[in-house]
Amino acid sequence: MIPSQVNYCFLLILTLIQFSCNEKKETPNNPLVSKFYDFEELIGKDYLIDDQHSYLGFKIKYFGYSPVRGRFNEFDGTVFYDTSNITSLSTTLFIDIKSINTGNDRRDNDLKSEGTWFDVAHYPYAIFRSRQVVKLENGGFELVGDLTIKDSTKAVAFKFEKPTRISRDWAKNEQIDFEGTAIINRQDFGVYGGDFWSSIMENGLTQLSDEVELELNIHCRRADYFARYEDMDSTDIRKLILEEIQVNGFDKGMEMILESYSKEEVSLSGLSTIGYTLNTWKMHADAIEIFNLKMQLGGESKVVFNQLAVSHLSAGNNTLAKEFFLKSLEIDSVNSRSSEYLRLMNSSRN
Repeated sequence: MIPSQVNYCFLLILTLIQFSCNEKKETPNNPLVSKFYDFEELIGKDYLIDDQHSYLGFKIKYFGYSPVRGRFNEFDGTVFYDTSNITSLSTTLFIDIKSINTGNDRRDNDLKSEGTWFDVAHYPYAIFRSRQVVKLENGGFELVGDLTIKDSTKAVAFKFEKPTRISRDWAKNEQIDFEGTAIINRQDFGVYGGDFWSSIMENGLTQLSDEVELELNIHCRRADYFARYEDMDSTDIRKLILEEIQVNGFDKGMEMILESYSKEEVSLSGLSTIGYTLNTWKMHADAIEIFNLKMQLGGESKVVFNQLAVSHLSAGNNTLAKEFFLKSLEIDSVNSRSSEYLRLMNSSRN
């Protein structure tokens, strides 16, 4: 996962203040108004952006004609998506600028250098947070949001093709793919390497175009723990523990967990599966006990804080949910899951 390098206080201010306001913002074509969400529509519909199977790229014209392409190899993103209502889609994405790759090490090092271009020493991440979705007639949609690069934040509109249908991988994860593009002006974000690259050539074009085309091929996945449970082998210790809880109660199941953990028959990852499955069965109080046990055995982590936060949110305890999301952000401030949950909680009707 991406290491935390963004100032936590800055992110906290953005999360708790900026996105809870109702101020209208303007783009050339769309007046944007903050969206509002019901918790029942929100909880559990978060998809992870799979950075191993996604592409975040860009294209810029060099000397007026020749395109130079690049990509960012590391990013952390969360997407809330409901197939029945595309306009409810919402996302937060943190992009690690240090992972830029244009196929030329010398150029990449120059782009990352201090005091010029991206200046990663002071601005290690770009951030995108969506604000509005406009459904298009062709089945696609326009996603409008705030893009922050360096110390500049501008409204950007991505045009996406119609999303793929939900499919499943070998692990029973739900999968969906999005493909979209946007045009930005690099000068708007202070991304320039000196006067030479903005100088005008004899043909009237700049040495390096101000316009940059962003290209996104996003692969998202969400674990379906009900389906995973149904697919488990009957001898799987996780399934046996869950059956024990169903038949003989949670206390008996906890005894079985402790015994199995002492024998190394169930791992911390296995506890996550058990806790998530209990949440799927709406046994939220029991899920919270499982994740508390996981924290006792494995220590504090952004993952377990997120697990506790979602469990408390599912149980209707929004105050504790916020506390755990904030604890997760203290450990990793470029943690998109906590950031996106908090952002939508702050704009909820509840």
